[in-house]
Amino acid sequence: MGENRRVRRATREDGCRRLRWRRRFGLAACLSLAVLFPELSRSAETPVEPAATIDRIVRSYHQEGRFSGSVLVATADRVVYRKALGLADESWEVPNTLDTRFQIGSLTKQFTAALLLELQHQGKIDLDAPMTRYLPAYRADIAQIVTLRQLLGHTGGIPDFVRRPDIMEIVKNPITPRELLRDYCSGSLEFKPGSQFRYSNCGYLILGAIYERVAARSYAEGLAELVARAGMRDTGVASPRDVVPRLASGYVEEKGVRRRAPYIDWSIAFSSGSAYSTVEDLWRWRQALRNGSALWPGADEEIFSPRPFGYSFGWHVGRTNRDQLEEFLASDYDVHPASADMMLRVASHSGDLLGFHSCMTLFLDGSWTIILLDNHDSKVLPILAAEVLRALVPAS
Repeated sequence: MGENRRVRRATREDGCRRLRWRRRFGLAACLSLAVLFPELSRSAETPVEPAATIDRIVRSYHQEGRFSGSVLVATADRVVYRKALGLADESWEVPNTLDTRFQIGSLTKQFTAALLLELQHQGKIDLDAPMTRYLPAYRADIAQIVTLRQLLGHTGGIPDFVRRPDIMEIVKNPITPRELLRDYCSGSLEFKPGSQFRYSNCGYLILGAIYERVAARSYAEGLAELVARAGMRDTGVASPRDVVPRLASGYVEEKGVRRRAPYIDWSIAFSSGSAYSTVEDLWRWRQALRNGSALWPGADEEIFSPRPFGYSFGWHVGRTNRDQLEEFLASDYDVHPASADMMLRVASHSGDLLGFHSCMTLFLDGSWTIILLDNHDSKVLPILAAEVLRALVPAS
């Protein structure tokens, strides 16, 4: 690869690294959805051999040590590329496969949001009601003025505990949702609710506690029923001591040496980032949202509707163009205001845990979908996703 290209990639990777702690511990997964306007999609032509184009890009990242995991790319309802690269377990040299399960971090948030949306659809909650209606034991001065919808959109002002200096000690210990909210997610508001955007894993942890109280069952049970309706067989939550078949080990680079990722008790991630899944299952989820089998017909329209600051029901939703696609995929909210040249309507999310990284991108006009799961802490999946998409979508 030429020196200029290396410089460009290094610059992009530096931008992604700045997001690392904002999305740490899956308590943030890069799920991205891109929707082309109809007039653009009609003029675009699919490459003759998209699989070869995709493979060339993916393999280059793997050969450079920047990606190890599973990839799935589809157009409409047809998968055109699926590949697993690298090792799920370095000690035993067990290869990654398309059935390998990965911790998906904040890709969990889309499932949490879907569960809350379903409770609203059933008439059991009002997303515009204050928290106190559903969590009367929570700090009253905050619970009375922050709504569930603001928690869903990261505009509630709830501080995010992953920014604490002692976070690496906190994540080592098991904890219940009640203890989590009491000890780490009840700090004073950072701003007036609804006035700003600031990514908060605590907001989604609170939503998980609300779900359990209203639904009268555990978050794990609710998630299991939801994904079963979508035909997903390899998605769920587990504790670190549970034996989960085909679950990849996470690895990090420390001073140029590959090591196992530091221990995390997944109970700390709860409804914000504790789920595991596969590329095939996430593809099933994508299809189930589109056909209504996961929730109900038309639910995806609400999920992907534009919201203040560009965040809606566990997804970053907004507009961008080919030149700014990479920046959009690496962002939690709309960095740039929409303009006339932003012909791509996009919904995105990314996840970043110690040892794991994930990213998924779909074109909701029925064209491209890309799902990336990594267990070697690559931190470049938004870059890889954007490069693949730019190769598949011709310039207007």
